[in-house]
Amino acid sequence: MKMLHNDGFSSREVIQFRIVLQENLLTSMQKILMNDQVSVPKKLKEDKKVVLEAGSLGTCVESIERLWEDETIKEAFENRSELCIQIPSTAGYFFENAQRISAEDYQPTTEDIFRAKLKTTGISEITFKTEGVEITIVDVGGQRSERRKWLHCFDDVTSVIYLAALDEYNMKLEEDNQTNRLDESLRLFGEMTFSQFFKPASWILFLNKSDIFKEKIIKYPLSNYFKECEPNLSYNNSLEFIKKKYEEQFKGKGLYTHVTCAIDTTSCEKVFRAVKDTILMNALESTNNGNVSL
Repeated sequence: MKMLHNDGFSSREVIQFRIVLQENLLTSMQKILMNDQVSVPKKLKEDKKVVLEAGSLGTCVESIERLWEDETIKEAFENRSELCIQIPSTAGYFFENAQRISAEDYQPTTEDIFRAKLKTTGISEITFKTEGVEITIVDVGGQRSERRKWLHCFDDVTSVIYLAALDEYNMKLEEDNQTNRLDESLRLFGEMTFSQFFKPASWILFLNKSDIFKEKIIKYPLSNYFKECEPNLSYNNSLEFIKKKYEEQFKGKGLYTHVTCAIDTTSCEKVFRAVKDTILMNALESTNNGNVSL
């Protein structure tokens, strides 16, 4: 939303993202190397030691590059869900750009920022105007520890946007490394849409990371994880399968579903235009002032 409606990120935010991206890069490789099922070749043992002992990215970037060139590490990244390695799906992008991201004068690009793994903690807001109407988006953290804070955010809310990652169907929660992320997301969606505390005029479901999902189901089809799913489903049919699962859990009114790819700003802009129309329509039905909250 900041890129589309608020002139992008401030200089201070870009600096913060620089720190986040460098941490993403280092900790992602460290988590791969710490996994007991990942055994690096003898020639890379010293590089493994350097990375695991590193306190900053600058001291080990060459080791990270050598490790990433090895097929063992690439296979571990590809199989991170099965190995229970809790790293971002964008880690491969970090490894490919390790030298640039580690540079002293590194300035994150928009493409870098879209791929940063930054947990939402607490509550943040962004307000912008579109077609003379002021819209406020309230962003809340999705982790279990953050959910108790949500109740303070839903007074006079017109719509709720529920963001679900399509690629998490074979991944475990970071909180317990046991619960399937899609199962947790579906359960939470059902609870929220049934709750007396959440009674917006509409629910907007974003099925995000469609680009990663499209590639992932080729190697890891949904039928491997859901007995009721037919084998060898196409991308579109796989989308429909997951979409239907959310629809089955839905207990509210007015559900609007959009398939999204957050790093594709053109696609996001088209989706937001459709979402905006939904929000404004519902706002007109529920309020006579010029302010809308999500």
